[in-house]
Order: sequence, then structure tokens, then C-alpha cells
Amino acid sequence: MNSTTYYSCTAGNGTSDNGSTVNRICSEITPGWTPLSIVQLIIAVWGLVGNGGLFVVFATHRALWTPFNVYVVNLIVANCVCIIVQFPLDTLSSLYDGKWILGETVCTFYLQVLWCLQPIVFNSHQMIAINRIWAVIHPISYRSIHSIRTALCLCAGVWVYVIIGVTPGVLRDTLYFRVPLPVKPQIDYCQINTDAQLSWAVAIQVVYYIWPQVTMVAALVIIFFIKRVRQRAKAVRRSNAVVPNLNGGSAKEQQVEDHDRSGSGATPAVPSNSLEARLKPIQHPAAPHSHGNLLLVLLTISVTICWTPNNVYYTWMFFKQLDYPVFYYFTTILFCLQAAIDPIMFTLALKALRVALADFLSCRRS
Repeated sequence: MNSTTYYSCTAGNGTSDNGSTVNRICSEITPGWTPLSIVQLIIAVWGLVGNGGLFVVFATHRALWTPFNVYVVNLIVANCVCIIVQFPLDTLSSLYDGKWILGETVCTFYLQVLWCLQPIVFNSHQMIAINRIWAVIHPISYRSIHSIRTALCLCAGVWVYVIIGVTPGVLRDTLYFRVPLPVKPQIDYCQINTDAQLSWAVAIQVVYYIWPQVTMVAALVIIFFIKRVRQRAKAVRRSNAVVPNLNGGSAKEQQVEDHDRSGSGATPAVPSNSLEARLKPIQHPAAPHSHGNLLLVLLTISVTICWTPNNVYYTWMFFKQLDYPVFYYFTTILFCLQAAIDPIMFTLALKALRVALADFLSCRRS
């Protein structure tokens, strides 16, 4: 069986016998494992195990089915789809030094996936930030309106919002602007002709890539500012409050007496070793807010580290071509790494998830 030989073609400046310009010079290339392709493969396996494992935990533990966790599961699903569909094609391209060997049809599919899935991941992170802002600024409407159905609709809206915004530009590129790939065995790069739709490409970069990161940072500033203002107002109210005690005892004695009157015997007993008993203290009304805010802090730190170099690199590429392979490899690895880091952030921030994960790993079922 003969192996297929592939060629990388570049522009040339010679002339043929009839005077026409010879504009392609082809050289043979062979696949080879590089540090980039190896790291991409490791991140893909790591990310799939992490995201897939947490998805199973959420699916098998009903106690985790809360409105806020819908946003977490949505991000897990987006990561899994991206890892399963996009990462293998990225790794294959890296084996051929970025060249494309799978033909025009698969290239069209890859570009549609690439330009849709990554913005969905970005905006799924942004939805967590928007959720936290809503919970802090308007807690009453958040508790009365926000439900699992509301969260599902908002997450579905993210997917529709991205697909509707990105797909028309990708289709126009496919129909009118993309430089055709040569017929194999000659191969070339699979990429969108952004020069032909520069305004659209820049708008996509700003709206779907840069803005979500800005929103996450802004959400932290807004949340901590509001919390600080409320803490100060609460401290002022406490310092000015006068608590009358008509029974003649101290205020502390009155609080103890009131607590004793309220009683605690009406709460049904729950076995202390059950999953519900371990999750019950975590599901106090104030707990999801604090855990959600901690998750936002961890995600914002991680995306700032992983996304910023990539956003800077590709934004700059719209206006001036950069030929710094080491920086490209660095930004690509960090960009892919976020999908594998997300499950770690979820586990660190959400105590209920840690309890359920421990229960899952120990093969106990509630």
C-alpha cells in the first residue's frame, strides 16, 4: 500500500513558457509530533475527562440541579463539544505544521465549528458573570424570577446569539472570499479570508471574544463595590440601632429567650451520613451567592491568564502580520488550557459539587 505524499505550496515569482506568472512552489511535508501538537493532545484528553466527569456527576446527583448550576453545566457542555469536535482537527493541523490535508469540505466544517464554538465558550463564561451581577444588584427579582427554566432559556440564547452573529460571515467567506485549497496532494492553510471582511472580523473579535473578558472583570468590580457599600450601610445601621428590652434582661438574654421560644424540634431528622444531610448546610440561601462569586473570581483569574495573550495576538493580526512562532505556540496552548482548567475551578469554588464528586468517586449513591 502506497502512502500519500503531501506538499506545502507557497507563492512564486517565475514565469511559464506562455508568459503567465507561476505563482505556486510546492515542497513535500510529512507529519510530525511537535511540542504544540503533543500539548494539544494532552489538554484534549485532560479536558474531556474533567468536563465529562463533572457532567456525569451533575447528571446523577439531583441535589445539584439548581438554577445557578445550569450555567456551570452549560459551560461544561460547550467545553466538551469544543474538545470533541475542534481539538482533534487542531491537533491534526499541528502535525502538518498548520497545513490542511482534509480538503475543502472538511475545511468549511472546521471553520464553522471554530468560529462558533469558541465564542460560545467565551460567552458562557460571560453568562456566569452576568448572573452574579443580577444576583447582587437585584437580589429580590433574582430570587423570584430566576429558575432552572429561566437559566436554560438564557443559556440556549447564548448559543443562538453566537450562531446567528457568526454564521453569515462564515457563509459569505465560503461562497465569495475564501482562497480555494489546492487539490491534494498539494495542501495549504484552512482559514477565513478576514481581509475581505475586515469589519466583520474585527466586530466578531470585539463582541464575542474581548467583550466577555471585559464583562467578567467589570462584574468583579461591580459586585465587590456593591458589597462594600452595603457592608458599610449595614455597619452604620447597627451602630445607630437601639434595641429596647421590655423584659428587664440583657439584649443577649432576650435573643436566647426568643430563640428558645421559636424551637427547633419541627425540623425532620435526616440521616447524618446521607448525601442530602451533607448538602443541606451548603444549600442555605446565602451559600450559592458566595460560592457563585468565588467561582467568578477563579474563572476571571484563569481567563485573564489564558485568553489575554490570544486576544492580543489575533487582534493585532488584523492590522499587521506577526511572524513570532514561539508566541503563537504560547498563546495557542494557553487558549486551549482554559477548557481543561474550568472543571478545576468549578470543583474548588462549589462545595456542593465537591461533596457530590466525593460521593461519586466512592461509588455511593444517595
